[in-house]
Amino acid sequence: MSTGQQSTFTLGQATGLPRQSEAPQAESSPLDPPQPGAAQTAADEAPAVRLRRLLGVSAWALVLVLAGVASSIVGLFEILGDGPGWFTPAFISCGVIGMMLAMMAFATVRFRGMPWMFMTASSITLLAAFVMIRIA
Repeated sequence: MSTGQQSTFTLGQATGLPRQSEAPQAESSPLDPPQPGAAQTAADEAPAVRLRRLLGVSAWALVLVLAGVASSIVGLFEILGDGPGWFTPAFISCGVIGMMLAMMAFATVRFRGMPWMFMTASSITLLAAFVMIRIA
């Protein structure tokens, strides 16, 4: 290059490179009303998670976990001791089913009544574990 033909390069002004202020904008925002004839996605149809519901399910699950740990410690002494033969598989199955029901409650927390039904069923399995400990 000769001194008369010097060119300078500045960032953002090269050909074909958009500047930050010239970034392409989205055609529509999520807050815009749906256009007639536009296909709705699954995210538009899914109900939102209520934080009060999530807090309630979490608090109930905490109570179940604390009671379940207490029952599992007592059940472990029963299993390692001279408990009946039916106790071990029944007690373990009851605990696994209760945990699965509590997990299903968290998976369905965005629906209105579903998590409460699952947490109730999980509580029933915990009560069944207490009854098994009492019988054994």
